[in-house]
Amino acid sequence: MVFGFMFSAIKVLALSANLVGQLARGPCDECIVHCSSTKMLPGRSILVGSCCLLALLLIHPAQSNPIAPRAEVAAEFIILHNNDMHARFEQTSVTSGTCSKEEANTDQCYGGFARVAYEVRKYRKEAEEGGKPVFYLNAGDTYTGTAWFTVFKDNITSAFLNKLSPDAISLGNHEFDQNVEGLVPFLNAVEFPVLACNLNLTDVPELAATKQLANSTIIEKNGVKIGVIGYLTPDTKVLAFRNKVEYEEEIVSINAEAEKLKAQGINIIIALGHSGYQKDQEIAKNCPEVDIVIGGHSHTFLDASQPVADPTDSDPEAVRGPYPTTVVQASGKKVPVVQAYAYTKYLGKIHVQFDAEGNLIEFDGAPILLNASIAQEQDLLDLLDEYRPKLEELENMILGYTKVFLEGGNICRMRECNLGNLVTDAMIYSRVLENKGGEFWTDTAIAFMQGGGIRSSIDKKADGVINGATLLAVLPFENNLYVTRILGSTLLAALEHSAAVRLQDSNGGFLQMSGVRAVYNYNNEQGKRVVSAQALCASCSVPTYKSINETALYQVIVPQFLLEGGDGYTLTEESNPYSESMQRNDLNATMEYLKQRHFVYPEIEERIVIHEKVDTGSASGIVASISLLLLSSLLTRFI
Repeated sequence: MVFGFMFSAIKVLALSANLVGQLARGPCDECIVHCSSTKMLPGRSILVGSCCLLALLLIHPAQSNPIAPRAEVAAEFIILHNNDMHARFEQTSVTSGTCSKEEANTDQCYGGFARVAYEVRKYRKEAEEGGKPVFYLNAGDTYTGTAWFTVFKDNITSAFLNKLSPDAISLGNHEFDQNVEGLVPFLNAVEFPVLACNLNLTDVPELAATKQLANSTIIEKNGVKIGVIGYLTPDTKVLAFRNKVEYEEEIVSINAEAEKLKAQGINIIIALGHSGYQKDQEIAKNCPEVDIVIGGHSHTFLDASQPVADPTDSDPEAVRGPYPTTVVQASGKKVPVVQAYAYTKYLGKIHVQFDAEGNLIEFDGAPILLNASIAQEQDLLDLLDEYRPKLEELENMILGYTKVFLEGGNICRMRECNLGNLVTDAMIYSRVLENKGGEFWTDTAIAFMQGGGIRSSIDKKADGVINGATLLAVLPFENNLYVTRILGSTLLAALEHSAAVRLQDSNGGFLQMSGVRAVYNYNNEQGKRVVSAQALCASCSVPTYKSINETALYQVIVPQFLLEGGDGYTLTEESNPYSESMQRNDLNATMEYLKQRHFVYPEIEERIVIHEKVDTGSASGIVASISLLLLSSLLTRFI
């Protein structure tokens, strides 16, 4: 009997990782549907499952965790929130690309502003009928990501956001994609506050003078008054095209603004901003007057019903933490941090209760998946149709066909992606067409494109068509291309920088490449992770790869953004700077490449090989110990 029970216990242990989500799940009044699988390392799954199952065994099965007594609730409300909508005005495919007619007809589409509007209006109607007050907030980056924005820019963005009527939004770094002159009209056209407390606009008076830009705002609904403080990552300085906006550190600026709100009698304060999940948690930890942090920028999917994924999992929808993530300050104060992935696929919902002194005493919530079961508001669909004729011209422009799924978006920030290979190969091909190689095949055999510049994937439809609108969603910046001439040492430094930024929260600086083969080893310290790097020769009869020579000169094709120091790169030689403008930008180069190739099927070619850091703590020993403890507990309890 004992051995039979032990076998059953071991079987339960092996399967127990599947219980993690249920054990971790907090009180929640939303049903979550999530279509992406979550991958975990086997040892880690068993370890987490063992801990959770052991914890369950130590609690009497007839009892649940007691809820601590709480003070009388003085304020209770719901916050709905989006972030990183990235111009998904229309519903999308499951991968947040273009939703095909076939997918739309079979209810396989997600998100879109019309679905967001339906859900927000539903909750607002319930509030009007006596339900809990509802605040709707947006954490920035509504700009950029589809052909809709590339064609209509701030005009369509302000029109659709005004339809959603958020109570406040924060700026995102992509709101500067059209530089200051592309942001000012938006700030004067929207009908709600746009917040960022950590900007120094001394040298940008036209931005400071806009109608809606502010450090913070006070919102009152049904007698509930809250202060909302905006913030924006200082990395915008290198993520956007050069301008004269200066940025202050977020925490210092938020604390200063919070003191101003407290002086006005506001005792419920929300930090709403665009600095990434990691920074959001730092803000929650170090801003004593902040009660809730609503973030964006890192496109983070939070979900308490599933186990947290391994950090190296490149699935864009891999779970990075619970929703909400609870941060405990030194004083013991608990601050929830939330984010709602990106691309309008989810709407975040957090339900909170405060006492009379403005102390947060209870909170719960979950992301709401906006799938086809959520209706679309007709007035937003009608508004989209007003803009559609010009988009249809692009949709009817057939550039080529793909035989495979072209993987872009967030994946290109983490590893080699086949769409990155296609785009950089197109850049090389464009240079070949310029015929600058003389007796050789080209004068420039290397091309770099930052992963953040490849904005979306291209789904392989039934016919595999790649049209103008689809490609414009991938390459919306229409970056001019330049040839730069750098030393091998500078080239290697760029690869090291690429390896380093890959580990940073939502950094788009990870390089996709053509004409270079690189091996990164994350067991090495920063600055020593490039363990092998080869470059394709240009001045040669037969193109071959050779190890990069630190003292040799190499010509490299890069977008203007990288040439000017974007994402923190240095791709010119200070002592002898050289750059030459190419005839085509990134979009036109890729268009020409597709037209010439007609059919494309790019693969993963090990241009970038990554050796992830090995956990020297060896989880296997810990797993073994916990397994023994678990079995011991089982035997003691039941035998």
